[in-house]
Amino acid sequence: MSLEITGNRNFRICQLTDIHLGEYPFNSASSDTIQQIEQLLKEYNFDLVMITGDLIWGKSVDEPDKVLGELYRMLNKYDVPVAVTYGNHDSEGQHSRAELREYEQLLTHRAPKKNSMIVNDRESYTLEVYRNNNLSNVLYVWDSGDYLGEEPDGYAAIEPEQIEWFWHLPYEKGKNQQDIVFMHIPLPEYNLVELFIEGQKNEKICASPYNSGLFYSLKKAQNIKALFVGHDHDNNFIANYKGIKLGYGNVTGYNTYGSLRRGARVIELTPTDIKTQIINFTEK
Repeated sequence: MSLEITGNRNFRICQLTDIHLGEYPFNSASSDTIQQIEQLLKEYNFDLVMITGDLIWGKSVDEPDKVLGELYRMLNKYDVPVAVTYGNHDSEGQHSRAELREYEQLLTHRAPKKNSMIVNDRESYTLEVYRNNNLSNVLYVWDSGDYLGEEPDGYAAIEPEQIEWFWHLPYEKGKNQQDIVFMHIPLPEYNLVELFIEGQKNEKICASPYNSGLFYSLKKAQNIKALFVGHDHDNNFIANYKGIKLGYGNVTGYNTYGSLRRGARVIELTPTDIKTQIINFTEK
């Protein structure tokens, strides 16, 4: 399915993150998560569903095809493209990211990936948004990995090859672009923000201890206006750092820790700006 809009209508993205489904048959928390996502899709119209990692509890899920199959069957009911990247928990069990990516074939309405590149079993790709048949926005999706192999307690950093990939993509750079980034683990620069535009910061930022320089590349390229992550369930703030919005989604799944109300972040791409809001699920 192509990502297209006409006129001056906003392109609406529903970011789901940290869904954390457990083994199938589901417990009540996982079942509630599926039901609440479906209710959201019934009530609101979106042009893209972007899932930014930790779809499953990898260590406890023996049959991810069944678990993801249930999620994807629900999403298939709605005529909206879906894109996926992965978090640190998805592949920490016996199933690789390559295997999880194969299950994306279960999605009927897959968003069309462009420029896919895989390194260390992490896929980076772009999504192209067209307005009135012209390319208007590029969404850059980085798989931020899981853990540092030599330091089990440390979260992975973006690989140098993933940054090199960004510089070789065939897209225009510059201040006039309104492009955005999605990944799971926040960049180290999230620790440097001081003023929050909106949202809450209720836990420490769990970035990689190593800064591999992606933010500097985004700043230098000038086309990236916002970056959205997941990972930290009690954070859902947006801050402006060096001219780029550093934002969190909102924890979606009930089958995990976190005191924030569950829900989704909605990102609207206008012809000249990027607007965001949180939509909370209706609590029972």
